[in-house]
Amino acid sequence: MQKIKSISFSTVLSIIKSCLLGVISTLIGIVLLAVTLKFTDLSSSGITAINNVIKAISIFITISVLKRTNGEKLIIKSIFAGVLYALLSFIIFSVLNGYFSFDLSFVYDLLFADIVSVVGAIILNLLGKKTV
Repeated sequence: MQKIKSISFSTVLSIIKSCLLGVISTLIGIVLLAVTLKFTDLSSSGITAINNVIKAISIFITISVLKRTNGEKLIIKSIFAGVLYALLSFIIFSVLNGYFSFDLSFVYDLLFADIVSVVGAIILNLLGKKTV
């Protein structure tokens, strides 16, 4: 029987810290988007696309910070980071909106966060193995 390694406290702490930095970068991106919308007129589909780009960049920031702190098994850690990022951003934006709504959009956000985090981890792993 193969022994399963437990996740260390420092690994969990690095995932939490990187997710918090990702959520902070999302909040900064949303504020910049709000300022931009004050001076321009974008359609709702444009706002949705920009919002998804902001989330993807924030998740990539999350994964890159996670790689710097502890780059081992990055794909597995990125899955947990993607779930935690989606949960944290859901809670924060629900508090800002004033209500919690568990619907299909939350599932889409969760899947989006996990897909982007795994793709980001793969890209960072490939870039990290490059030799000059």
